[in-house]
Amino acid sequence: MTINKPRFIIFTNVGQRIVVLLFLGKRIIMNITTIVTQMTILLLIMIVGFVGAKKNIFNDEVNVYASNILLKIGIPGLIISSVKNGSPFTGNELFNVLVIFSIFTIFTGIVSKVIVEVLRIQENKALWQFMILFTNAGFMGLPAIQAILGDQAMLYGALFLLPLNCLMYGYGESLFRKGGFSFKKFMNGPMIASIIALVLCVFNMKLPYILAQTCTYIGNVTTPLSMMVIGAGLVNKDIKEKLDVKVWAITIFKMNLLTLFYMFSLSLFHMDPLIENTLILIMCMPVASNSSVYAFMYGEDATLASKAIFLTSVSCVATIPIVFILHTL
Repeated sequence: MTINKPRFIIFTNVGQRIVVLLFLGKRIIMNITTIVTQMTILLLIMIVGFVGAKKNIFNDEVNVYASNILLKIGIPGLIISSVKNGSPFTGNELFNVLVIFSIFTIFTGIVSKVIVEVLRIQENKALWQFMILFTNAGFMGLPAIQAILGDQAMLYGALFLLPLNCLMYGYGESLFRKGGFSFKKFMNGPMIASIIALVLCVFNMKLPYILAQTCTYIGNVTTPLSMMVIGAGLVNKDIKEKLDVKVWAITIFKMNLLTLFYMFSLSLFHMDPLIENTLILIMCMPVASNSSVYAFMYGEDATLASKAIFLTSVSCVATIPIVFILHTL
């Protein structure tokens, strides 16, 4: 004898599902709104830098000084301030985070190598692999992470710089000069600050109030100044010159297809959502600014690198919200 399920129970189940869907929909909209809002703010600050450069407030000399301030003072202050109140992790959690980041860094290195080989790129091969592999994780990534995801995510970003810098200044630079390692370049400001932050996390040490506030005030300079410098750097770029098939190809591939591939790959491991979002946001960042420096130093196509940095920097304002919308769905 078949017993029919009472209609009111069916109605209740359907009602619960509708409530859950409405709740999830509201949460998705709130997350998307937050991302779009923060990216709009960053874009407006970039426009301020662009206008400032047009008025000659930001010139090449000022940009060089501002970049040095950011890399040697601002970003290190931002990183250290993220752990001013002690470690948010237990020992095992910190170890697991570093293992995840190290594995992911190695994975991105393998992916970039495979892509270059599959596409049979021969001309400027080292430069193409470097641009595919590395993003502007420190200069633009950390400020964007703090603005969009918050302080704890920014700490994740700082910890991710440890294996990323190892890869960039070890393997990345060796792509151009066919081997060799520069310890001086490896131990830059963000790297030293990341190591200090790691030590503070491992021993769960809190900074004295005066030092903590000093780092906080210094770190607060980073986001607006870095966005203005990026905006100012776009002034002298001829838009018509950017209509280059190669540059458009790497922009579409790196900022869309490759980012979606990483997003899908990370979703398979069911990791902490904040760690996952931090990694995705880092991979959404533009081509690393070091690309043009290395291209110039080692005789690769510096013009190609400059164009790629420009176009990916502009396009990330649109691609980051799109990627996170797809990730949230």
